[in-house]
Amino acid sequence: MSTQEPRLEADAPSTSDTSAPTALVEELDAEEAGVIAAYDRVPVQWKIAIFVAVLLTLAIILAIWHAFYWHWFEVHTGINGSGPYYGFWSGFGSDLGEATLIAGALAVWRHHSCHVRGCARLGRQVEGTPYLACPRHHPAHKGQRRGISLETLRREHAANKKGR
Repeated sequence: MSTQEPRLEADAPSTSDTSAPTALVEELDAEEAGVIAAYDRVPVQWKIAIFVAVLLTLAIILAIWHAFYWHWFEVHTGINGSGPYYGFWSGFGSDLGEATLIAGALAVWRHHSCHVRGCARLGRQVEGTPYLACPRHHPAHKGQRRGISLETLRREHAANKKGR
């Protein structure tokens, strides 16, 4: 008798194209888990020491280049403008509206995008679930959304008329 358990069909490696993204995701998840596990093995004292060293390095760099970055900050925020508020609103402050529009557009896209990992398309609600899916991943769509033939369209129409 063999000591190995019998291999199930679900455990068998698949050669279809649809399993490649799943295998890649599983591989990346395992790689990420390995990085997290390696980080968890680092002693807390070392983590604190590295944090303090990075903080001191940044403080030294900022102290050395103070004149450079302070001048840059004054120019780009409008502090040295012709008035206390005119310089800001005609300089740095004028970009706040554009940044808000970009952030809003990204928030809307994030809220309405397909929930399939790695898919950046906009999606619609999948009935009976809290998830969104794009036309490519939605179970109600078969294949491409706009890639049907005239014969398929006529066949579906005829079946719908007979069903009434």
